[in-house]
Amino acid sequence: MNSIAQIAEKFKRNPKIGLFFDEPLSARTSFKIGGKAALLIEPGDEESLAFALTEIRNAKIPYFVLGGGTNVLFSDSGFDGIIVSTKKLCGIEIVESHSGNERIAQDQDCAAADQDVASKKPAAIRALAGTSMAALVSFAQEKALSGLEEFAGLPGTVGGAAFMNARCFGKEISDTVQKISWLEWSQEEGAFVQREAVFPKEAWDYKKSPFTGTGRVVLSAEFIVQKGDKASIAQKAAAFIQERKDKGHYKFPCAGSVFKNNRAFGQPTGKIIDELGLKGERCGGAQIAPFHGNIIVNAGGASSADVRALVDLCKARAKEKLGFDLEEEIIFAG
Repeated sequence: MNSIAQIAEKFKRNPKIGLFFDEPLSARTSFKIGGKAALLIEPGDEESLAFALTEIRNAKIPYFVLGGGTNVLFSDSGFDGIIVSTKKLCGIEIVESHSGNERIAQDQDCAAADQDVASKKPAAIRALAGTSMAALVSFAQEKALSGLEEFAGLPGTVGGAAFMNARCFGKEISDTVQKISWLEWSQEEGAFVQREAVFPKEAWDYKKSPFTGTGRVVLSAEFIVQKGDKASIAQKAAAFIQERKDKGHYKFPCAGSVFKNNRAFGQPTGKIIDELGLKGERCGGAQIAPFHGNIIVNAGGASSADVRALVDLCKARAKEKLGFDLEEEIIFAG
């Protein structure tokens, strides 16, 4: 087994991989909580990402692939391994949706892209995994392409949204995503290799994707869009953002919904927690938001242990009073 220091020496020889030692993970997550990572790397392209993941896996060093850090809670003791950030894997382009292979235009030729999109419907937008969802929605809005408005205001990255099959205002990523490219481990080649496919709707589920729990790493995703009216698209997107603001999503550092909703149970988890009398409950610097039962916020100086205590409290109370098992949506790491 190679050490992190030995692997870092290999990465230093690759100018496309940024290295950060003893990196505070609190600065990398929306919770603003977490200790330090022994090493955090930022591959600059898909090839360097595949190279880095292959080296790490062959060295048998623990690793965690981090997107926007909006759905993860790192331990107070940090992560004694390597964090692989997709932050630098950014880029958006317009492609044809029918085959998904023929590229219509690059972003730098906006006028040509608009003309082609108008003549070839539907179109698709391809975005690399590290691209923020905010940038994706803004790009679509600028090009007068409709279909992504519900994701306006969603924090995090394209890769993370695809990995979790993010759901916003009744629309899931799987409702609009087309082709996805990813890396997966090949035992035969002893390396991470790139794959690409169009997954049928039945391959997805509520807050689950063909990537959840598989070790696959999303590289890019194509989203089906339609030509629309720019002003109407902007108005719709702004309304969704305002609704998030009204619900208090941006008031404090948090990771959005802590638990998944179980529709079979009959009501949203936030309402369940509210009726259990837990809204506003505190533990240290963490608090179950007084404005939303399914959000735990960092009210100031919260630790990972504080948040986990509140998570455990909600689960125990729901089980005791309702016989219902709450399922976490956020990912615990470290």
